[in-house]
Amino acid sequence: MKPVLLIAVNFVREQRWPIFVLLLWVLLLAFLGLFSPRQRDDLLFVFKQVAVYVIAFSVFFGGSAIYNERKSRRILAVLSKSIARYQYLSGLVLGVTMTSGIYCFALGITGSWTLGEAGFPVSQVWFFMVCLLVACALAGTVALMFSTFLNPFFAAGATAAVLGLPALASQTIATQWQYAIPVYPLAAIIMKSSFSSPGTAFWPPLALAVVETLVFWVLSARIFSLVDIAVAVE
Repeated sequence: MKPVLLIAVNFVREQRWPIFVLLLWVLLLAFLGLFSPRQRDDLLFVFKQVAVYVIAFSVFFGGSAIYNERKSRRILAVLSKSIARYQYLSGLVLGVTMTSGIYCFALGITGSWTLGEAGFPVSQVWFFMVCLLVACALAGTVALMFSTFLNPFFAAGATAAVLGLPALASQTIATQWQYAIPVYPLAAIIMKSSFSSPGTAFWPPLALAVVETLVFWVLSARIFSLVDIAVAVE
């Protein structure tokens, strides 16, 4: 467990500047809450937009992690220290989740203050953060799976297709398709909320997303075990 945690912490440290950029969006929401406290619909709109950004960033984090490690050749040094490949991937998955968790925690604190003062249920704000964190973990793990054999650009495109097709099918075929990869329904819980209808805690998509995150992690480890990491990437 210690090697996994060390890999995760190192990943978060390396992503400190993207995290800083993400936190600037949270700061924007804080400024709006400070200077426009009565514009509660605008506050909720900004909160929603700021929330979904981190899902896209989690795809970026997951899709580029292995590529950057192989390009710097650091992955060879890590795996040469009796660390199994599945442990290495576990550290990256945990690192992506921790990175998203930092953002979700900051957004939860800011949202509790700004939206709570405007009359939005604080408990629902934190349920949103749980949904957001689980969605980020799933999206990042899917991206990480594709990054085991694709460069970051194609990994991000493949991830967007995998996450987007169930959402598209739910709009054109049957609504149940959205739960095939439940990132969309988790994001929709946040996006469809309002002050008049803040929503309620709905746990099945969360449980399904956690299970699928584990499935994609296992699949990633299986694929990664067959990859020749000694080959240089460009």
